[in-house]
Amino acid sequence: CIRDSKKYKEKFIGDREFYANLIRLIIPMIVQQGITSFVSLLDNVMVGRLGTESMSGVAIVNQLLFVFNLTIFGGLAGASIFGAQFYGRGDMEGMRHTFRFKLLVALAITAAAIGLFLAAGPSLIGAYIAADTSPADAAATLQYAEGYLRIMLIGLVPFGLTQCYAGTLRESGQTVLPMKASMLAMVVNFIFNALLIFGIGPFPRMGVAGAAIALSLIHISEPT
Repeated sequence: CIRDSKKYKEKFIGDREFYANLIRLIIPMIVQQGITSFVSLLDNVMVGRLGTESMSGVAIVNQLLFVFNLTIFGGLAGASIFGAQFYGRGDMEGMRHTFRFKLLVALAITAAAIGLFLAAGPSLIGAYIAADTSPADAAATLQYAEGYLRIMLIGLVPFGLTQCYAGTLRESGQTVLPMKASMLAMVVNFIFNALLIFGIGPFPRMGVAGAAIALSLIHISEPT
């Protein structure tokens, strides 16, 4: 009976060591994704202290950029499957081919997104503004959103490139380093948000533009 129980356990549940290794890999990934979402929430909360129109403008642009982020993640996900298989076989040349492909995909998606935002940014932002919004409030929201978007475009290329690098690390089983980088980026974003949005100390009070600069800085400097 004990032998049969062990046999059924291995057949339907699997090996305990496999689950332990899997949990060690996925927990840092879960934490990293939670931090990424928290950074956008942090921007909305801190900008919200400037006024409703400022918060609305930032929230709208973050929604547009969220679509861009999902596109990047989706574009790289397919290549990541091959990257993990190449790493499992010890095929480093295959890993390099996969990484180059991810770079090309990320750059193509980023170029298309920048072109779209430059050409149709005001129209996309305007689609989020309710029809019954007063003309003054709508104009203010659009102005804040356009200024925020223009600065955020600077960080799109570094964001796409770092996602390629972070994905390659995860494919090789190194999920802790991207998590640590995201935690550091969150701290840097919070500090520069406070300094640039509200003008603490020698820093100028930049409002919405300060939030965009702080977020772009972590995209440019984040190692993963």
